[in-house]
Formats: sequence, C-alpha cells, structure tokens
Amino acid sequence: MRALPGQVSRSPEGQAPVTRLDVARDQRQRILRATGELVAKRGYHGTTVELIVRQARVGYATFYKNFGGKEDCFIELFDTAAAVAVKRMDGAIVAAGDSWPDQIVAACRALFDLIVEEPAIARACLVEALTAGPRAATNYDTALKAMVPILRAGRGLNPREAELPETLEETIAGGILWIARQRLVADEADRLEELLPETLEFALSPYLGEGEAVRIVKGLAATKTQPA
Repeated sequence: MRALPGQVSRSPEGQAPVTRLDVARDQRQRILRATGELVAKRGYHGTTVELIVRQARVGYATFYKNFGGKEDCFIELFDTAAAVAVKRMDGAIVAAGDSWPDQIVAACRALFDLIVEEPAIARACLVEALTAGPRAATNYDTALKAMVPILRAGRGLNPREAELPETLEETIAGGILWIARQRLVADEADRLEELLPETLEFALSPYLGEGEAVRIVKGLAATKTQPA
C-alpha cells in the first residue's frame, strides 16, 4: 500500500531531473491510487475509467497504455497491495524472533497498522474485491492463503495436533480479514488497534489453548500500559 505514492514532484535544485521513466511510473501509480480511492468510495461497479482518469489527472491514452481496462487496473492494485502487506508482515515476523506466538502477534499488528495507514486502499482490496468478479475473488483467496504457513507452524505447539482440522489455518486467516473488513465497512479502521487483543485470542487459542492465549494477550496489554 505504501508502494502507491502520489505524483512525482519537481526535482529539488541540484538533484537529477525527473525522467520520462519517472513520469510514466508516477502516472501508473496515480492511476492505481485513484482506482483504489474511487472503488473504496463508490464500489467497484460504481467506478468507471472516466472517473479514474479524471481523478488521476491523466488522459485515456495514458490509462490504456498501462492497463487493458478497469478490471486489469484493479487486479494490479490488489496484487500490489497484497504484496506490500505480505512484505510488511514477513518483516515483522523476522523481527519478532523465534517465538511463534510473538510472530503471530507481530504479523497481526503489522497487518492492522498497514490497514490503518491506508484505509481507502484496504477497503478497496478487502471489501470491494469480493464483488469485483472471479479474477479478483481468486486473487483474494490467494492472498488469504499466504497467511496459512505462519499459522500452520503453530500446530506443533498443540498436543492434539493430529485432531486439528485441515482447514483450520484458512478459517483463522479468513476470520482475521473478516474482523478488518467489518471495521472498514463501518469506516472505523482506526478501531483495529483496540480489536487486536480479541483477534490474537482467536488466532492463538486453537494452538495454545484459550488460557495461554488470554495470558499472552494480557501480557501484551500490561506491557503497553507500563511507563517508558
């Protein structure tokens, strides 16, 4: 989502001038951001190429030079945003160390923080993508499944690992995104921070047990309230 910046500005004095490649890249990114913001506001079906080019401040020729149509543009927006989210979560997991619960905490927090930073793009991708046709639905499912490996790593912490449902990780990943989606629908993305504890309990409990999950979440809350 941070990979979709605004327009390129005039180069400060002393720096290399903006090249044609820079301008073309900026135009493409403006188109993507305009698409995300419009889809978040008007819905996928209420967004047209005409509205996109107007908001992105480009011509139709520029739009069609970059994309075959609205669907292609939206799919690239979704895939770009998903890749940024995965990269942000992977970085948080690495920074969390070897503790699996700490990794899950870090990944969920990173995801929610990113949504709070870019609520319009998040709404377009997590809410409106589900109405944008088969390609978008398939890519949404692929993005959801990207969360499965880190969750599955927790199975070894459950003494009844063999009894865990095969689809457990997809269910948990879907639940995490559902929590985010509901806040986006209600235009309350900034409430995700306060919903993080219950999200973590939901994600950790099947592997660690409810008691241990609650203990971990309470420990996080206590750490947060301690004076620096």
